[in-house]
Amino acid sequence: MITNYYQIMKVLLLMVLPLMTGAQDQYSIRDLKAGKFKNDSSFIYHLPFENKKKIFLIQAYESKMSHKGERALDFKVKKGTKICAARDGVVMAIRKDSDKGGLKQDYMMDANYISVSHCDGSVAHYWHLQKDGVLINVGDTVRTGQMIGYSGSTGYSAFPHLHFEVQSYDTAGKYVQLATRFYTNKGVLYLRPGKFYRAAH
Repeated sequence: MITNYYQIMKVLLLMVLPLMTGAQDQYSIRDLKAGKFKNDSSFIYHLPFENKKKIFLIQAYESKMSHKGERALDFKVKKGTKICAARDGVVMAIRKDSDKGGLKQDYMMDANYISVSHCDGSVAHYWHLQKDGVLINVGDTVRTGQMIGYSGSTGYSAFPHLHFEVQSYDTAGKYVQLATRFYTNKGVLYLRPGKFYRAAH
């Protein structure tokens, strides 16, 4: 008998995700970035910044620097840059008290962050926020484009940036990082590293 909210969401996701991501899973990240998947029904996210903010993407999905095998994004931003919700959701976890950061492994667990759960059970994670740079609380409902925090360089981080990723269950029932598309001034895209993008809300 299913009594836990997250168990219910998992069952629902296992029913819906084959329709949403089944075709996407047949394509490599390179193919997705190249726009070869034309019948893409995955959810489209907003860049997690203010409208019209121009942002440089350092690393994208499976970048070789430190994202090898990962589907996560690193946006280079100045400390104190406004971070906005990329999608409507409910805040499920936060940390805001850390002032530690650097390239030592000891800092791995010291990042300030925000985790937001979405209506389909996926969760977006916003990492490396500055000390006291989280502006919302667990249980709060956030709307797309709403300011939720300030960027920083806490945790395992060489310089100020925002690490953004989305996780959910795949078609096999495994909890994984998902590749996501974004609204940009250049259209709806899977982002490429080494390029500038402008937020389009």
